[in-house]
Formats: sequence, structure tokens, C-alpha cells
Amino acid sequence: MAENAVDAWAQSNTVPGLFTGSTGAQVLSSEELSTGGPQAWLKKDQFLRAAPVSGGVGEFLMRKMGWKTGEGLGRNREGTVEPIIIDFKVDRKGKHPVSALTELCNKRRIMQPDFVMVHHSGPDHRKNFLFKVTVNGVDYQPQTASPNKKHAKAMAATVALQALGEVPVDGPGLYTGPVFTAASTGPLFST
Repeated sequence: MAENAVDAWAQSNTVPGLFTGSTGAQVLSSEELSTGGPQAWLKKDQFLRAAPVSGGVGEFLMRKMGWKTGEGLGRNREGTVEPIIIDFKVDRKGKHPVSALTELCNKRRIMQPDFVMVHHSGPDHRKNFLFKVTVNGVDYQPQTASPNKKHAKAMAATVALQALGEVPVDGPGLYTGPVFTAASTGPLFST
């Protein structure tokens, strides 16, 4: 059945590269967009509630090559299974923690924050990174590693902002990603 659908698609007048599947995202209605108050760009949990993309030509071809739902990619099936987490702002006031920390340093007239990679581990297709940030001679380091460098820097900046009292530790802050409960000033990994 899926093979017939692929053949029909190949013989149709469909524009190559045009996405014909579904993301499951619920588009905001014109009423939701036109309400008074701050502009609603998207609902906070809109993409968290969306069903994973399924079906389509890509999934058909992957299944034809032996892939099954829940398996990782690669020779040993050890690739990432979890979908990539998308971090986006729900209003136009939010700031990325690295930007917020840089602005804070400018405001206080202290040296710019210095981000240094402390540790990286894992196979090439699934590395974890840990950064620390030095602000005014004090090191701030999160307690957990991140799946990419950008997120690792954001986590370090968030820890610094929390320790400097700019972001609440237990409440919503500038960053919509994970919130950490404590900053570490010592080494995370012992040798």
C-alpha cells in the first residue's frame, strides 16, 4: 500500500521537495491571534503536545532499509531515538541566557563572561558537552552536561544568572530550558 502511494506520488505533478506530510501542530486561529494584550506567537506547550511526524516517503524509505520505530540509526542502532528538543520563546520579551549574562556584565561594567568547555564525552553522533562560565573572576558550572554546545553555554549562563540573583532558582526565568538548583564552583568530574 505504501509502495503504491510512493509510485503515485512520483508520477504526479507534485513539486519536488514540497512537504506533504503533517507535523500535528495546531495553528492558532485568527481569534487567538487578534485578542488584546501581548501578541500570542504560539501556545507554550503547542509543540510538546504535537504528535511526532509519521508516515510519508521518508519513513517508507527508512522502513525499506530495515529501520523500525524506536530504533536508533547507524550500524549498531545506537543513534539518538529521542526527538530533538526545540527551544523557542513564547513572547518577545524573553532573552537567551548568554545574551542576558553579556548584557548584565555590560550594565555592571565588568569583563565579558568567558565560556570554557570543561568536558565533552560520547561517540561523535551523540556527544555531551559541559561548559563553565567565568564572570568577574568567579566560575559557574551546571551539574549536568548538554547534548550540544549552544545548550551547554546557555545552561552555564543560566546557573551564573541564578547565582547572581538575576533569575529565580525555583521559578520561571529568562530561559525556557531546564532550570538548575545550584551552581557548582568546583570540578564536576574527578580523575
